[in-house]
Amino acid sequence: MVEVIAKSQYSESCRLCPRLQRQFKNLRQHYPDYWNRPVPASGHPESSLLIVGLAPGMHGANKTGIPFTGDASGELLFKTLLRLGIETRVRITNVVKCLPVKNAPNKKELDNCRRFLLAELKAHRAKNGYVLFALGGVAHNSILKTYGFTLSHFPFKHGAVHRFADGGCLVDSYHCSRYNTQTGRLTEVMFHQVLSKAARLSGLLDG
Repeated sequence: MVEVIAKSQYSESCRLCPRLQRQFKNLRQHYPDYWNRPVPASGHPESSLLIVGLAPGMHGANKTGIPFTGDASGELLFKTLLRLGIETRVRITNVVKCLPVKNAPNKKELDNCRRFLLAELKAHRAKNGYVLFALGGVAHNSILKTYGFTLSHFPFKHGAVHRFADGGCLVDSYHCSRYNTQTGRLTEVMFHQVLSKAARLSGLLDG
């Protein structure tokens, strides 16, 4: 598990997405011990590697308040980080900070949350040789839209490395969801290879 940083980064007073606010109101009644509010980034604040997922899971990050912690998809992510020996040296966030309805944020919710992702990316881009690791096409596209880049110039492809003019880069991976791993779209070997590539590019691993 990575260290939790700045839980107060996202205000509970945020009312940008009425649909999500109604969902939280209901969840606080049924799951009063859950986090049930925006989930902030976690991990090493000065890391050169920022892992970007989609959104909190119902009984994972929405419960714990920590990205991917308790989520089925977090099992492969943290297992791989541990194998690489960098589990405490990365930073992890999500494009959407609140639990989406039926695990599918709509366009308005993605747009509303982009201001928070922008703040995270600005801080991350200040690091020399920074690397972004996108888990899935939605995270990939959200990063590019936040930067103001044309999506067609940087097509999503598992294992692809997109280099930016400021010296940083974006590494793509299929999302480490249970669906992708159970269907064989993403294997442990594939995920280990692409995450180790991102770690080497960020300087967290030699080679």
